[in-house]
Amino acid sequence: MKIKNIMMGTVAVVGLTFGVQAANANVICSGCEKIDGAAATYVGTYSPVTFDNGSFAHTDIQTNVGSSTAFTDYWVFDLNPGGAGSISGNFTSFTGIENFAGSLFAADGTTTCASAPVAPTACAVVATAGAAIDSDSGNGWELMANNLAAGRYVFVISGTTRASGPSTYTGQLGFAEVPEPASLALLGLGLLGVGARRRRKDA
Repeated sequence: MKIKNIMMGTVAVVGLTFGVQAANANVICSGCEKIDGAAATYVGTYSPVTFDNGSFAHTDIQTNVGSSTAFTDYWVFDLNPGGAGSISGNFTSFTGIENFAGSLFAADGTTTCASAPVAPTACAVVATAGAAIDSDSGNGWELMANNLAAGRYVFVISGTTRASGPSTYTGQLGFAEVPEPASLALLGLGLLGVGARRRRKDA
């Protein structure tokens, strides 16, 4: 019971520290489907300050590329503001996709989607810049990064479709604002207070 009370107090402090921000979460792109024939699919502008999130999918990939065939998809998004946020991109294969993998890159300046793109929309040109920020593979995997600069980024997703039946995957993209030192100090003081209260009760 003592441990449970401490944990509940900790959760309450965390909620007070971050609850207001979490309430402002925006859904930028919900279930956006890959646009066939486009160099890439644009899935919106995200802000870590408002905990923006979105989801997207490529269903029945065989229709586009055929069975037992390698494919590469490009998903483009913008980050604004940058510098204080963390990104988590989760990808899941719902059917058999072999060699299912992906990487997160900064976009090259030649990547163009539209002057004021909405999500989803087709990108006419897509190019990556520099080394991958993060990479992962498997049936379900995650790409993560912290403190990204504001700008345009690209998920590069690849795999091989199965011999028969549709191959499908989904992606979920979420952002969070990294707490400022003052917020972390407030959280630390709250946790100390919880511990002190427990010690007084136990004395």
